[in-house]
Amino acid sequence: GVARASKETFQQSSFKYPSLYEQIASTNPREKKTDIICTIGPKSWDPAVLIELIDSGMNIIRCNMSHGDHEEQSMKLANLQKAYEMRPDLKGKVKVLMDTRGPEIRTGTFAEYNSKKELKAGQELKLLTDYSIKGDNTQVAITYPQLPRDVEPGQRILVQDGTLVLEVKSTGADFVICTVVNSCKLGEKKNVNVPGVKVDLPVVGEREIKDIVEWAVPNNADYIALSFVQSPDDVKECRKHCAGKPIKIISKIENVEGLKNFDAILAESDGIMVARGDLGMEIPMEKIWMAQKMMISKTKAAGKYVVCATEMLASMEDKPFPTRAEAVDVANAVLDGATAVMLSSETAMGKFPVVTVNTMRRICEEAEHALA
Repeated sequence: GVARASKETFQQSSFKYPSLYEQIASTNPREKKTDIICTIGPKSWDPAVLIELIDSGMNIIRCNMSHGDHEEQSMKLANLQKAYEMRPDLKGKVKVLMDTRGPEIRTGTFAEYNSKKELKAGQELKLLTDYSIKGDNTQVAITYPQLPRDVEPGQRILVQDGTLVLEVKSTGADFVICTVVNSCKLGEKKNVNVPGVKVDLPVVGEREIKDIVEWAVPNNADYIALSFVQSPDDVKECRKHCAGKPIKIISKIENVEGLKNFDAILAESDGIMVARGDLGMEIPMEKIWMAQKMMISKTKAAGKYVVCATEMLASMEDKPFPTRAEAVDVANAVLDGATAVMLSSETAMGKFPVVTVNTMRRICEEAEHALA
């Protein structure tokens, strides 16, 4: 009875954790409540794979406008329809999220599609503002023509969520020469961050408006994830272009400005995305957990949708099991109160997209069980 129950679980704030090994070991079949958002890319856009992802627990597909044109994004939706035709019982189970590019800087492409280039510590790497140039392991194009003007020798440039660190050596009219600080494999179209430099680009610029008006609205997207939101006006500007459609706007908080204006942004948004990749290049590493917990708790208290994103199961891009730290991270996001957890390159480019979603679902189910 009551006494037995109290021994089996112990209470910590509002959580119920198992107190005996038997409870940890026992599996209760449960229905996951946390949404799983999957970024769709070359490894997951096949209709047969989409079916497996839905069966494994995917609830929302993410079409990332930083990668691929409208034609490619529409192909993903067409393939989702094909998946529904193959499995009519799945029809309507998946929502669509369009993620804007926003005022971000990205690296360019290489001659060989979707390849990675090996960079060695100490070598030189030239960043070129001519985006038509195909890169190699000595030079790479970037999307931001003003970069040579905005940086100075000695400054650091962080690429690919900070996994590649560059130090500026010199600048020219249309290039920046850097020293590679750490050896790394660089992929295509990766994010670039210059800590302390405010990028002179709009949150809702021409490209974002085009993506909203010509893609999100006609394709009846359920959500727009708005990148690098820094003020409530950014959200208002986005909403203005939604043609009165009930598209929910999820503000991605990715820099200090977004954190400073968080309360006002939250009030104007339908939801928040804790975008840890870019945020982790803007604020110190040891502060990320704090920002995550602050944003999730405030968004939950406001009764709004909140997504925890970036590197949640990153190591599964190359192997069929996560690190222990990742497994705990996903559970902690659920315990923090996240409404959704997100996969990025794990499902877009990874070798094990279906295994990854299955793993994430199982972790979510177990964590939800502790939410009393």
